[in-house]
Amino acid sequence: MPKTPCFQSGIAFLLFWTLSALAQSPEPIVANQNRSPAGKLESGVLNIQLEVREGVWHPENEDGPALFVQAFGEAGQPAQIPGPMLRMLEGTTVHVTVANKLDTAVTVHGLNTRPGDSKDVLDIPAGETRERTFPAGAPGTYYYWARSTEPRKSGLGSTPQTVFEDAQLNGAFIIDPPGAVPPDRVFVVNLMFVEHDISHPRFEVVSINGKSYPFTEPLDYTVGDSIRWRVINPGFAPHPMHLHGAFYKVLSLGDTQTDMRFDGDDRQSVVTEGIQPGGTMMMEWSPEHAGRWLFHCHFQLHMSSAERVPVFTQPSEHKDPLEGTSGSMVHDGNKMEGMSDMAGLVLIINVRPSAGAAAPVSAKAATRTLDLIIDPDAQAAANEPKFSCAIREKNKLIASQDRGVGPPIVITRGQLTEITVLNHLKSPTTIHWHGLELESYYDGVVGGGLGDQVTSAIAPGDKFVARFTPSRAGTFIYHTHAGDPSQLTGGIYGALVVLEPGETFDPDYDKLLVIGTRDQLFNAKRITINGSEAPQPLTLARGNTYRLRLINIAPNLIGKFRLGTQEHPETWRELAKDGAYVPARLAKPGDAMLDILSGETYDFQFRADEPGDIPMEIQNLVSQAKLVTHVVVR
Repeated sequence: MPKTPCFQSGIAFLLFWTLSALAQSPEPIVANQNRSPAGKLESGVLNIQLEVREGVWHPENEDGPALFVQAFGEAGQPAQIPGPMLRMLEGTTVHVTVANKLDTAVTVHGLNTRPGDSKDVLDIPAGETRERTFPAGAPGTYYYWARSTEPRKSGLGSTPQTVFEDAQLNGAFIIDPPGAVPPDRVFVVNLMFVEHDISHPRFEVVSINGKSYPFTEPLDYTVGDSIRWRVINPGFAPHPMHLHGAFYKVLSLGDTQTDMRFDGDDRQSVVTEGIQPGGTMMMEWSPEHAGRWLFHCHFQLHMSSAERVPVFTQPSEHKDPLEGTSGSMVHDGNKMEGMSDMAGLVLIINVRPSAGAAAPVSAKAATRTLDLIIDPDAQAAANEPKFSCAIREKNKLIASQDRGVGPPIVITRGQLTEITVLNHLKSPTTIHWHGLELESYYDGVVGGGLGDQVTSAIAPGDKFVARFTPSRAGTFIYHTHAGDPSQLTGGIYGALVVLEPGETFDPDYDKLLVIGTRDQLFNAKRITINGSEAPQPLTLARGNTYRLRLINIAPNLIGKFRLGTQEHPETWRELAKDGAYVPARLAKPGDAMLDILSGETYDFQFRADEPGDIPMEIQNLVSQAKLVTHVVVR
């Protein structure tokens, strides 16, 4: 996860190929868009011949940086990243052979009946072949994977996962129920480290279906389409997957061996869902607004331009397709619109207007107008910039006491709202209205918009008017979407609360807990709540019921929040996730403990009946750093 330079001597497990290595013509590994299933189906039996090979992989352009990795392939076909998709109907019998073409042994997981035992593996010595036959099992979204190296201890999941040269040894395993199956797309999210050697630091490579943005596949839809995706995370780290401009319903969650399906009212609507290490998800959504949208991991390191694969040795002249552009790029020879300040785990979604769609009708209700003023903190250290966000409405100016967070913006569902963002910084910025369903042009992402109306960064000294009508009440976020991570750690963010008509925001009842970090990496040690590393205790009255609005907008925080002690946590009841009320299966009293990833918001109902102090803690599960404060109940 963190890109920590390390210049120790040694031989890299994975290297960029030099000219001499390229001259040996290693086998090319192709990106697999998971559009076609592998194998051959005969009389209810799916026959598939897999091979584990080594080859050269281009996670970006085909004439860009190359990596030497291991991958699955079908016999007689190119190796693929991710591996060939195994897809079949429930009731199918699977006959699979796996040939190990490596010079080291491999252990293959996931070639078994679902649900199954994670210990059911195929151990294949170098140069040998193994086979097995089994019934497919229960419908769901699964995957298979293999390991050729010793498992690292850095994973956050319970299953040892691949990290280095075998990190791409995985593929989708999909079992469909009988009958008509709605069309879907399958996306496999991979993360690997390239180990350091005597001249190169360790670095990270992330990909979706074998490519890293800006070379991921662009997706094209029309307003009103019913869209189903299966997202698979075979790696060792979670990914908070965030959709811009629309909510999506979580249809199922699972892992390599199990899948839990949700039906009807049991389906949770979200804009950000954390897919856990080794986890899978099936989701469904329908775009309501035309334009250019994003689906991406909300960890800043996994979507920043720093995710571009570094070039140490380049055999031919290679021009960056984003160089000198403000949002357009080339993909497979075709010009398309892109978000030029991003890279990594990002998918671009182009949504066309529906046929005969009428132009939006101007709202007749009174418009709420606000200013969001972004200023530099002149007293901040040069190596740790901070910023001041203030809200101005008519003659009233509201600013936070701590410059590490912006004041909450409170607006009303159904009311047309215009927020003018004034950039007083010396660098460009942009503000994203996280979780709101709005027009693409106002979403706050460079390169967004529709047709010739393209969103630009807000230049120093300039302003931008964001215009939207909130369609639902809830807890959301406004935050910078600029490529400079110091803007986020410096405080250009805050809570965005949408109330029902007639409601008022009562700070004595609504308690905002906005989590951030002063550090930019996953191992951040300086955690903040409401902009402070030493927040004042939260004071509550015993017997009163409160709404706790939790927001994690730290750049790269795998956080764990807790009220009470580990042995004796307090009790709360979940109300909402990402601004949408949770289904009844989740809206039950439970322990006040929460895993919360960057980009997620939660609402809880909480009441303390006894006076005293209650510990409150947020922990970074990577660095183990903690921010510890307490709640005073009187």
